[in-house]
Amino acid sequence: MHPRNPYNKSPDFADLARRYPPLRPHVFINHTGSSTINFKSLPAQKRLTEALFRLDYGLSLTLPDDRLCPPVPNRLNYVLWLQDIVKSTCGSATVRGLDIGTGASAIYPLLACGFEHTWNFMATDIDERSVQFAKQNVSQNSMDSRIVVERVRADGPILQPLHTSLMDFDFTMCNPPFYSSAEDVSRSAEFKEFGPNAVCSGAEVEMITPGGETTFVTRIFSDSLQLRTKCRWYTSMLGKMSSIPDLVSLFREHSVDNYAVTEFVQGQTRRWAIGWSFQDARLPDTFARVSNPTLQNLMPSRNTLHHAFPGARSADILASAVRNVLALINGVTISSSATPAIYDHSSTMLVHARSNTWSRAARRGKLRTVCADQELPILRCSVECRERSSSSTSSDIACELLFTWVEGKDRLIFESFASHVSHKVTSALQEFEM
Repeated sequence: MHPRNPYNKSPDFADLARRYPPLRPHVFINHTGSSTINFKSLPAQKRLTEALFRLDYGLSLTLPDDRLCPPVPNRLNYVLWLQDIVKSTCGSATVRGLDIGTGASAIYPLLACGFEHTWNFMATDIDERSVQFAKQNVSQNSMDSRIVVERVRADGPILQPLHTSLMDFDFTMCNPPFYSSAEDVSRSAEFKEFGPNAVCSGAEVEMITPGGETTFVTRIFSDSLQLRTKCRWYTSMLGKMSSIPDLVSLFREHSVDNYAVTEFVQGQTRRWAIGWSFQDARLPDTFARVSNPTLQNLMPSRNTLHHAFPGARSADILASAVRNVLALINGVTISSSATPAIYDHSSTMLVHARSNTWSRAARRGKLRTVCADQELPILRCSVECRERSSSSTSSDIACELLFTWVEGKDRLIFESFASHVSHKVTSALQEFEM
């Protein structure tokens, strides 16, 4: 689960039932002595979703029996990941998102707008019944001014609102139909060792699409190739890990190297999400890569590079050497990072480079000199000087530099900058020791 997800610990169902009486008939004590509900009961699932919405977010929800009842913890994982992406790469005062296939609950826009008061949504669906309930849920939570729900045609562009809007968007999100047919749904249930662990009330229009989720997300990607920077980040949830290789191959085929893959876990349920961008802002590895060994060859290249400096006696000494090295590179400016460092004994600098002046070709005068009036830097990256004990039982200090790519088009420029600075810092530390 996402580290900020409050449902990392199972909720106290007895306490929820006490504070939300409609849940009471569905709570019982299991064989371990803990309170729980029957997750294969649709009424129990609905009351739980209503309770979490009401008690944790102050929102009310009306759910029809013949449409999906979304589990709040799983949906919240996706919203929190998008929150990470927005805070890392979007500088807008007002954030605009598009929810594709919002469903009867409109759960994503409601959750997101519930704790992000500068966010606004366009929410679409092809199903009239879902659209009517979504509009009702938006209205009963007094969010009509921030969430607009529209029905769209199934045979039209999936990203239709982006084609017609005069405004740019910060992200799109989607929980697509996972399956290609009713047989695909049945096979999925059969593959689960103990059967489905929760009831599914989804209608065919929510569960099934020609070609399944891979084809659906491919349609979004094809549409995004036309729109490109009209939206900062295009994203989608995935129900099958097997969909990731096809989509990553699609990115690589079209030379889209700025993408992200993440994983969501709720109990026995595992989901994935994928995102891509045509803009220059880059995500830190913690948001763009997962540690799952099965997926490593599909991960985007690392945006964080580690360089160890065992000879540095402290992070302060290392930081001083870094500042001295950076001061000697033409066209580079430094500012303190607004983001607190992760470790206590560390410091972070934000570096802007207006042109490549450090490479061997640049030093020999073979690279074109940047124009004096060029506004955008060719590279923005953070440099963190970190210090920590080399082992739990040792007093030895290990220092390292973490270079994190923040913005830029050319990965080679970032990598060459990190290599150049690390080489110069090594030399500076050796001179200091002498």
